[in-house]
Amino acid sequence: GTAHRLRVVMRGGRQSSWHPWVSAAASAIAMLLVRPPAVSWAQSYYDACDAQYDNVADSVGLRNGEAAVREIQANHTHRFEYTNYNLSTMQLNDTDRKVIISLDPCFGIVYLFVRKNIACHPDPYSCIDLDTGYRDAAICRRTHFMSDINGSRDGAPTFFRISLSASRYFISVFAASDARYSLTVLDDVGAWPLQGNSGSVQASVAASGTVMLQWAIAEYQPQGISSTKQYHVYATPLVENDTVQSGPVFLRPSKILNTYCGLQNNTDRADDVIDAALCDTACNVSISGLVNDKTYAFNVVAESERGFFMAYAGTALQVSWSTITDAGGTSSGATSGRRLLQDPIPEVIVNARRLMEASAVPMDSKDMQVVGAVLGSVLGMVGVAGMILLRFAIESFVAPRNEVLMIAEFPLALVALSDAIVA
Repeated sequence: GTAHRLRVVMRGGRQSSWHPWVSAAASAIAMLLVRPPAVSWAQSYYDACDAQYDNVADSVGLRNGEAAVREIQANHTHRFEYTNYNLSTMQLNDTDRKVIISLDPCFGIVYLFVRKNIACHPDPYSCIDLDTGYRDAAICRRTHFMSDINGSRDGAPTFFRISLSASRYFISVFAASDARYSLTVLDDVGAWPLQGNSGSVQASVAASGTVMLQWAIAEYQPQGISSTKQYHVYATPLVENDTVQSGPVFLRPSKILNTYCGLQNNTDRADDVIDAALCDTACNVSISGLVNDKTYAFNVVAESERGFFMAYAGTALQVSWSTITDAGGTSSGATSGRRLLQDPIPEVIVNARRLMEASAVPMDSKDMQVVGAVLGSVLGMVGVAGMILLRFAIESFVAPRNEVLMIAEFPLALVALSDAIVA
């Protein structure tokens, strides 16, 4: 009984309607209900969690700012959950509301996978197959952030400084080999030291068995929350097969020297600790007691007042020292250093004089004459003074004299002696 009554009738494949566009819309909806569109949901962050694998550990809570150090077997996965309901952090502006997720391998190869909010951990096995060597980062399921898994950074640390846009983070750590790692999540990002000058460490040989190191001071973003307490300096001797496999990895997955965890794993202690107050915009330190013609790996770890550590990129140097004599007969110290890379790096020349042994110092006839004259004068003065003293002593016993006269005669005799030597 209304002026515009709409009716769609579906009978045996025929449809009738007072409005053709209504019929077309109804048909399209019916087709979608019968056959959903052929869309791959592999990248959906809202799909249901799959059944658990036997080599996947139960989820463990991760507290803010506390490092989780674990050992893991190859092809296994450790799972963590990090929650953050800190209102003071959430109220910060976008530039300062960040979270740091740091995965440092001590040895071995580990990958980091992170998913926000939805209560389901990332699935590394959806994009990695160690048996066949298959890896495809584009199809990793339930993953917002992840390490490079193409092999170019195997053994390198993973460091994310991302926007804190969620209250829950689900983390999976996958091991491509037997490994040990350290995982830390921190929302107070200004307490974490960042590498100065991209972590560059400069090294040069300053003397025999001594190397001079220099690096830029650590940075903090935002500033004012913490500062650097001290720097830990490491010098590790290398063997012949210790070579850098790729730029981000120092040296290789089995011997990692550019993470704090890796340096602790490969050394028993730091070779020196430098107070941050001694540094201006850069720090300098000399490491002595090194063996000549041996290659060492050097690195620095910055420690903040809040107790967080950040390793620099590190460098390797061959400690060699030799004496070079130019055409004018001037000797200077020459040092050579090289990073363990494919591309050769020119030698480092330091303007420094080497202290030679006395037997190795050349002396001409003129030098010998000067030395002889000086030594003869000294010996003569000592002898004459001794004779004068002996004379006064004898006279004092044999023929006593006035003490005032003796005291007056003695300096006069010394003056006469000095005049005779000068003449």
